[in-house]
Formats: sequence, C-alpha cells, structure tokens
Amino acid sequence: MADQLFLAAHDHDTGQLQARLHRAGMALGLAGALLAELVIDRRIDVQEGRVIVVGRSPLQDVLSQAILEDVVTELQVAGQPHTVRIWLVYLRHSAVTQVRNRLCFNGILGEAPGRHWWGGARSTYRATDLNSALGPEAAVHSLLTHEHPPEGTIPAMTFAALADACGLLPKLTWWREQRSGLRRRLDRLRDQLPRALRDLADQTEAAVGDAVAGRR
Repeated sequence: MADQLFLAAHDHDTGQLQARLHRAGMALGLAGALLAELVIDRRIDVQEGRVIVVGRSPLQDVLSQAILEDVVTELQVAGQPHTVRIWLVYLRHSAVTQVRNRLCFNGILGEAPGRHWWGGARSTYRATDLNSALGPEAAVHSLLTHEHPPEGTIPAMTFAALADACGLLPKLTWWREQRSGLRRRLDRLRDQLPRALRDLADQTEAAVGDAVAGRR
C-alpha cells in the first residue's frame, strides 16, 4: 500500500519522479500506509488511539518486519502501547527513503545518476515500467467511479482514504473535475472501513493538518 501511495504521489510524465505533495504530506501519508500494511496483515491493531501488537509471526517483507519489530520492542521498553500519532511522527522521518528503496529493490523504480542545478551529484529515480507506475492512480479512480466495488477491496479503500488524508487526491486532475460526486463516494467508502484502518486515516489526516499549520 505504501508503494502504491508513493507511486501515485509522484508525476511520471518527465521520465523522472516529480513529487506532487509537500514533504510532510508525503512522509506522513507513507507512514500511515506502512502502519496500515501491518493492520491488514493482522500484526497490529488500533485500540483507543494506540497501536497494539496482535501477531508476531515473521513477515516476508523486510520493511514491514522491521517496523513490526520496532513496535514490539517499544512495547517491551515503554510497558504500554504508543499512540498512533507517535508512530506516525516516528516513521515519517524515514518513510520516504525506505519505501523508495523497497520499490528499487523490487525493480519498480530504477536509480540513475544526476546533478543538482548547481552542479553537485545526486541520484534520480524513474519508473521502470510506466504502466505499472500509473496503476495505483488508475485503481483509485476506478474505485471511486464505480458505485458497487468488487469484493476484497479493503486495501484499495484504505489506499483511497490515505491518499485523501495526506492531501494527494486534490492534486489529481480527474478528482478536481468530478470533486463533488467523488467526495460523497469516498466518504461512504471510508465509513465502511474497519475501525482500525479508519482511525489510521483519521490520525494521518490530523497529523498532516498539524504539520501544514506548523509551517505557516
């Protein structure tokens, strides 16, 4: 899910990744998506605003497993679960880099040498397959424009809710053109999410709002 959000939050038209979101929205949105992955995999839950561990069996994904281990360790050290907000703030610091690295490791993004405008060296990234890169945006568009979504769409509904929470949807042309109808549809879908995923989306939206307000 975090991979999908990362791809949708970048413009691929120039052949290089161009962020559509401000840094806080990107980082907090990805942090929320990383937590949502663990909820869907039934390793964590959200109860009374706190992240609790409900399963400790190993995960195949290295990044998800590392975050699960962090949650378990912090629970042992602190003696009580941390709030969702604390985990969002903690994960935001590395979420963009970690998700980008996972996409590179899985061959979805490629890294190429580049240069800053002043001449310094830097790495640039681009999608290895444009159709795959545009897939997440197409999927959320399909979800929001079909009245009766197919079965098994909880991850897609969560992705749409988080894309809204971090401020991504208003950046998409098709959303601006059909905003009123799509907003009503998204609100209905968001209400249908399991409580933990709905709480994650709500907390992510609040954290993004606070971060944006803090920059003014």
